[in-house]
Amino acid sequence: MKKTVVLTSTLIGSLLAGHAASAASYTVQKGDTLWKIARQSGTTVAALKQENGLSSDLIFPGQVLQVNEQAESEEISSRTYTVQPGDTLSGIARQFGTTVDALLKLNPSIADPDFIRAGQKLQVAGGQERSNTYNVEPAAVPTNGRYIVQAGDTLLGIANKFQTTVDRLLALNPQITNPNTIRIGQAIKVAGGTADVWEAKQQVSAANSAAAESSASLADQIIDIAEKYLGARYLYGASPSRTDVFDCSSFTMRVFGEAGISLPRTSIAQAQAGRTVSFGQLQKGDLVFFDTDSNGTINHVGIYAGNGQMINATVSLGVAYSSLTSSYWKTRYVKAVRVLN
Repeated sequence: MKKTVVLTSTLIGSLLAGHAASAASYTVQKGDTLWKIARQSGTTVAALKQENGLSSDLIFPGQVLQVNEQAESEEISSRTYTVQPGDTLSGIARQFGTTVDALLKLNPSIADPDFIRAGQKLQVAGGQERSNTYNVEPAAVPTNGRYIVQAGDTLLGIANKFQTTVDRLLALNPQITNPNTIRIGQAIKVAGGTADVWEAKQQVSAANSAAAESSASLADQIIDIAEKYLGARYLYGASPSRTDVFDCSSFTMRVFGEAGISLPRTSIAQAQAGRTVSFGQLQKGDLVFFDTDSNGTINHVGIYAGNGQMINATVSLGVAYSSLTSSYWKTRYVKAVRVLN
């Protein structure tokens, strides 16, 4: 049964006859973006802008927005978007309330997420999916009995996947304070049905589990810090003291520094820190290095975020998620190092 999401303490909208949406008001909080509000309320950035007469993505704390949540039964047919001059894939994703990864899955012809051309037609919604939900690929449960959140996951969906309940997941994961807010790459302890079987078969020793827990906790902290800066612009040679702009190595230096880990300033020097790990052994929080000029010299670094994704500062997108399996990054990959343990 459809549940109306109350976004503030005052619900001023009501269901209108003949309309397939529930109206509510939301008061903008510090750090909010239209993309974040759209995703939380089950709508799109474009719909929010139209509903509130906004001509840009600029919003401010205390501003009251009208939000129309799409009805569950609403079906959105396949739609295409024509790339405009100055567009980026991340900007298009925000406009349609989705993610770069979801757009890449819908548009396999995109070989490099950092390069799209004006006039190019992109699919922005597929089949019967809503424009801000995506097909979720099953992910393997690690040996510590945890599930890594994928793009498009919800706590209810994860509960159904592992034949358990949302209440049980909340009891197992007291760090989740809002059941409607989980993030990509987050490790969630699961139990019930197949999850118990997998956990029993893959249980590691108590000592190793404790070490893995400590490392995973620090890795999650690294990703949390990195995600604070998503959308920050790129500036070559940016000062490590700046948080509004970054280059690739000032970004990693800043993120790890906030977690209490000191890194050198350049990507070449950072590649010598920690211990080298193979691509197949990558864990969340590892540093991954690339040669984007194909001249044999490391000149780019990112932070592995799990599930084949990294967070990095790129010239075209600024701080953003990138897929290591894309043809661009896969062919320029050099090495990875682990500095967390």
